[in-house]
Formats: sequence, C-alpha cells, structure tokens
Amino acid sequence: MAELERLFRMADEAAEEGVQLLADLIRFETVNTGVMPTGSELPLCRHLRDWLAGEGITSQILESGENRGNLVARLPGSAGTPRLLYMGHIDVVPVENPQDWRFPPFSGTVADGRIWGRGAADMKDMVAAELMALVILGRAGIPLRGDLIVAAAADEETGGKYGFGWLAEHAPETIRADYAINEGGGGPVPTPAGTAYEITVGEKGRLELHITLQGEATHAASPWQGDNVSFKLAEVLRRLQNWQPEIDVSQPFFKELAALLGRGEPVTVGNVDALADELSKVSRGLGSEMRGLSRMTLVPTMFNGGVKSNIVPAVCELVCDVRTLPWQDEAYVRRQVDQVLAGIEGARYELIYTAITNASQYDTPLAAAIQS
Repeated sequence: MAELERLFRMADEAAEEGVQLLADLIRFETVNTGVMPTGSELPLCRHLRDWLAGEGITSQILESGENRGNLVARLPGSAGTPRLLYMGHIDVVPVENPQDWRFPPFSGTVADGRIWGRGAADMKDMVAAELMALVILGRAGIPLRGDLIVAAAADEETGGKYGFGWLAEHAPETIRADYAINEGGGGPVPTPAGTAYEITVGEKGRLELHITLQGEATHAASPWQGDNVSFKLAEVLRRLQNWQPEIDVSQPFFKELAALLGRGEPVTVGNVDALADELSKVSRGLGSEMRGLSRMTLVPTMFNGGVKSNIVPAVCELVCDVRTLPWQDEAYVRRQVDQVLAGIEGARYELIYTAITNASQYDTPLAAAIQS
C-alpha cells in the first residue's frame, strides 16, 4: 500500500509534466486522411524516442511506410510475463474548418483548465498518460514481474494498415502480450449504489460502404436531355435517413445494466431507446452507448460528384460508415444495403472492411485485479 501511495504522489507531482507532454504531442500534425502520403507519425515517434531515452527507457521505431512510424517502449520485468500492453494511436482525423476552433487545432494551448487541440481527446491524451505511467514506474524503480509495454501506433483512424495491423504482421514479438489496455474501454456509470466502471472486452466491426450512382451528363441549360444523378443521391440519402436498423439487446451488458441501476423491468427491444433517452439526462455517454450496443449503424459521411457548375453530373460517389454487431456478417450488411438501394437504376456498391467485430475473454486475472 505504501508503494502505491508513493506512486500516486509521484503522479501528482508530475501532473504539469504530463500536461506539457500532451501539448507537445498535439503540436505534431499527424493528420491521417486515409490516402498516402499521410499520417506523418515518424517525427513524433522520434521525439518520443529521444524523450524516453532521457529517462533511461529504451524504445524502438518501426517504420511501416513513407513517414509512417510506430513506437514501442518497454519496462522489462524479472520474469517477462505476464506482459501488459498499453495501446495507443498517434494519428488524428483531419480538421475541416480551423477557423471555427477557439484555439488553433495544432497549438496545444493550455487554457481554462483544459488542453486544446486535435488529438486532445482522441487519443494523444491517453498516449501521454500511458507514457507518463511508464516513466513514473521507471523513476520509482518498482520491480515488475512481467513486462510493461507501451505502443504508440500509426494509422488507427484508417483501420491500422500501417499501425497495429502492420506490427501484428511484421513485428509481432514487439507487441505480444498477455493483456492489453486500449481506448474506449468504458467510463463511469452513476448508480444508486455509487459509481460503477465498465470493463469493455469487445468492439463492433467497421466497414466502409462506397456507393457509386450513375446517370447521364448533359448541359445544364437542357437538363431534360440527361439523367441528373443528384436526384438519385437525394433519394439514397432520404432512404438512409429513414432506414430502421434491427434492434438487439442480447448482449450481457443490458442485463447487467438493468440490475446495476436497480430497475425491475429488463431492457427490451421495445424500451431500449426510451431508457437510453432517460439515462442520457444523467450520463450522455451511457445513453449513447445503449444505442450503439443495440444496433448496426449505417451513416453517410462523404460524397463527391460533378465536374462543372453548368454540367448535369453523370456520376456521384457516396461513402458511408458502417458499424456492425458481433453476429452481423458481410452477408447481413449486404442485405441491408440491397434494401436501401432497391430500384435505384445505375447504383452499385463496394464494401471494404477496416475492422472485424471481436471480443476477448472477460473472466481474467486482469479484470479481477481491476475490480479489486
């Protein structure tokens, strides 16, 4: 207990150092558009390598592509196992309108008790926390039985081809571990008995749906001579807006949640949305989570079409983000898409997997240690 209190005290004393580390990470513009060349994580990896070296911690950079870098650092344990992996990604999504930001998105400004910038919440914050934990344990000289590994990877925002996917294929020993802790593991849940914390052991699958709509071009002065694909796009968007997903509350989460909240009525297909609305008043995240765990989502995110303002467009492309439940395979997704596009002449589509749905075992020594 004394050692734990000492570590907490050291963490408090290093708070400003952690703030500065996160601000520094944000200032590296590791924007991932999904189209190479992109990401530019390598300079950030070099910065972290040098910082860790100053703490006497050895790390390595594994380059997975042009200017794409993954950093892996390790505190070795006396026995090597069990190995615990802290996972994180250092790429960020693009900034659409920088002028709309209160502070420049890559400034890492510290103001009003917050750190502002792209990546401050997804997920350079957690990378900074993981690295500070590694450094503080190193400074404290705490003897570890198993290895503690921190991996700050590239390319998560586009599925991990140049990040953890690449590491798993080309350098698996660098990240091989008995347990791993990643982002999105769950948050605090207010209950009548006090605050509870989720331990998430799985995730939904993700696909990109690329829809191509075909019409016929003509001059805009005589639109009746062509087939304006814009109206087909409008119809597809209308159908997507009205699409009703199948609701599923079979996940153990829903049964446990009802008991945790002291509710006599179970969560059902018929009441899950009403309960989500009610819980959102107390915990917005929990209400949103209830919806996310009970259905597939099919969301239009990008579209492109037209070549000139006075030409009726012949082709339009629409991209949708798809998130699936564990039992919803590709055939299931295709049935949903076929229903949406039914009867629309000139419509075709392609499905691209970026992550398959997966889950790990819950009853483990790690979960027991967290609970205790």
